[in-house]
Amino acid sequence: MKDSDEGEEQSGRLCVEPDSMNATAQTDLDPVVLVAYQRAVGEYAEPLAGFATKMLGRAGGWAEDVAQDALLALYRHLHQVPESAWRPWLYRVTRNLCLDRLRRRKHKPRNFRDIADQEDRDPVPPGPSSWHPEDQVRDREIQQDLREAISGLPEKFREVFLLCESEGLSYEQVATILDIPLKTVSTRLYRARQRLLKAMKEHL
Repeated sequence: MKDSDEGEEQSGRLCVEPDSMNATAQTDLDPVVLVAYQRAVGEYAEPLAGFATKMLGRAGGWAEDVAQDALLALYRHLHQVPESAWRPWLYRVTRNLCLDRLRRRKHKPRNFRDIADQEDRDPVPPGPSSWHPEDQVRDREIQQDLREAISGLPEKFREVFLLCESEGLSYEQVATILDIPLKTVSTRLYRARQRLLKAMKEHL
């Protein structure tokens, strides 16, 4: 008899298995679409979990569950959502799931712990290992101040900033996710940047 967890990933990565769901409505899916979906799971699982962590703040322990729910929701709607729209659709569902969970748990998104992580897309990337200890301390202080500045943004500015700057989505995709006009995305991102520049002025 096989162990119940045989075949699952052991590295802590999300494991989404459509076959474990009630998939009777999906038996007529094109195999090419199913292959594309499995590829999308591998591509988007971790970014969605990271975005959910930033949205959920102190409730970030639910981030992987939220990301998995979003990916399973996409599986159930493969007939309705064209492949070209999967990415913004997934982020929109992830955002809505986060907001629903925050409302249920009476939390507010206020503590984005991983916004200045160790990836190249960080607003403030880590310094080289050759820096002096004083420089490394200052760099950590800047990253902490930036995290606090981002968490202090009004929600409507913070969402746009995270989606554009942290997740690398286009203005058009963000407009679709948040269901707002394209010009509003541009305006909110500009105002978010201005507030962050003001908050980080002493470090510039």
